[in-house]
Formats: sequence, structure tokens, C-alpha cells
Amino acid sequence: MSLSFTKFLPLTLCCLTSLIAVGGSPVVAESAPPAENVGYQNNGYIGIGSAIGLGGNTTALGTGGVAILTKVRFSDSLSLHDATILFGGGAATSMVIVSADFPIRNGAGQTIVSPFIGGGAMLRYDRGLSISPAISGGIDIPVSKNLTGTIRLNAGFPDNRQADVGILAGIGFNFGS
Repeated sequence: MSLSFTKFLPLTLCCLTSLIAVGGSPVVAESAPPAENVGYQNNGYIGIGSAIGLGGNTTALGTGGVAILTKVRFSDSLSLHDATILFGGGAATSMVIVSADFPIRNGAGQTIVSPFIGGGAMLRYDRGLSISPAISGGIDIPVSKNLTGTIRLNAGFPDNRQADVGILAGIGFNFGS
């Protein structure tokens, strides 16, 4: 036997007997739990904002008004964004959009911005309920553990074949953190 083999043989036997003594599996030190997300993984928000009409005059989306904004998150990449525009120059309008979300996270895993794009329906009540197709894209920006800002570009396509387009901007109170 060589000198190096005889030096390591007792060490190897010692390690093997230690493994057998603890049930045949190596002892692994437990790691610290992962850093907790500081509230940016909420399940949604409800808030208020402003609608600025960019084109079209069939609905409040095209003319502007005060908006009630909501978001319900189903998963990291799927949400329901809703906005109801009241007190504007056009007929009261709601946008119900199913969106694909693309959250961008920092090194700690916290969402710093969440762009989204989707499609759905525009509902308006003007001498009866009208339902039209709609699209939306925007960005949700966590402001704090309890607040999320949002900016959305929406387009609805009412019966008259002219698109109503508007920007919605607001702030929401997070729920379900």
C-alpha cells in the first residue's frame, strides 16, 4: 500500500461509519427560509383614477371621466383588469379585459413592474346595454406594500365601427397579499 492510501483509509472508514450511524444518509444543514416578498405579490387591487379620451365619442372611454379600476390576479401570468368610467361626456362604460401579464422582478423576487396586454368586452348602457369587443395594454407599478399604480391604453369598438380610445391612470389599494 502506498503511504497516501494508508493515510486516507482511516478517514474514509470513519466517514462511512458516521453515515451508517445516522441512518445511511448524509446530514445536511438546513438553509434559511427564502426572503419573503414584501407585498408585491398581491391578488389584485381596487382603486380610482382618471380616464382621458383620445378618440371617439360613443362611450366614456373616448370622452373621459372618473374611473373605478380593479384587477384580480388568477396566476403570475393571467389577470382580469376591469375599469368602469363614470361622470364623463359619453355613456357610462365598463371594460372587462382578460390579460396576459409579464411581471418583471428584482433580485429578491419582488415584482417591480408588470406589463400586460389582453382583450375582452366593453359594456355600455345608453338606451339599453351594448356589448362590444375591446383591447387593452398597460403596466401595473407597485408603489408600496398596499398601493399599486396603473396606466392603461384601451380601445373599444362600438357598433358604429369607430374605435373609442382612451388612457386610464390611477392608483389601487392591494388586497390578498
